[in-house]
Amino acid sequence: MSVIALPLIGLMLLVVGITVLVVKAGAIALRLTGKEAQRAEFQALSAVTGTGFTTRESELVMADPRRRRIIGALMIFGNVVLVTLVGLLVGSFATTEEQYEVPVYVLLLVVGAYVVYRVLTAKGVMVRWDRWVDEHLRKRLRLREHSFAEVLTLTPGYGVAELRVEAGSPFAGRTLARSGFREAGLLVLAIRRSEVVMPTPAAGDTIQVGDQVICYGQLERMHELVPDGSEAPPGDGGEAPSGKGEGDSGGS
Repeated sequence: MSVIALPLIGLMLLVVGITVLVVKAGAIALRLTGKEAQRAEFQALSAVTGTGFTTRESELVMADPRRRRIIGALMIFGNVVLVTLVGLLVGSFATTEEQYEVPVYVLLLVVGAYVVYRVLTAKGVMVRWDRWVDEHLRKRLRLREHSFAEVLTLTPGYGVAELRVEAGSPFAGRTLARSGFREAGLLVLAIRRSEVVMPTPAAGDTIQVGDQVICYGQLERMHELVPDGSEAPPGDGGEAPSGKGEGDSGGS
């Protein structure tokens, strides 16, 4: 067995270990920009490997300059890793003296990569790495952002519901200030009117027939108020609506 090939395999395993740590660090950086933890880890891995990025995820990255820098750095790192691994792999195979040594080197590389991955992703090791990277990055950030989905799930039992305003509904023709949503502890996030979405509507905006009012609040309270479309949040008229609530128990 070649004495040159073994150090080259060791270098490849070192590169694999560094890659695992860099992917985790990239995921933490993306998480601190407001990305959800699972999405952040997937996007960091996608950037390093060059696979798995959807068009929608690319648009979200391009819309944020910080995420562009993080993803760009991970993509460059991934290309460097690929070139390095290919070079080391070719070098190790080129030094083989016997044909039977090739599958032995491949087996050593696969087993070694698995062992390195398992060691680095062990709970104790990764927790310490996660904590160190998180503290280091936070020192450079004055503001930590939360994604919209993360905010909606901060409190258990809260989520989003959509109320469709139909003809005859007491909501129709009322302003948000007079609708009774606030008194019911509901926050109106947006109003969808035909193809137009009105985010963060003002108190003076009038609710019209056909509108879909998207609210955030306690899901149990929403079901109590509009269990089957026959009741409404208490307004100043106390009338019953014909609107129909559509709850999103996922809250994201």
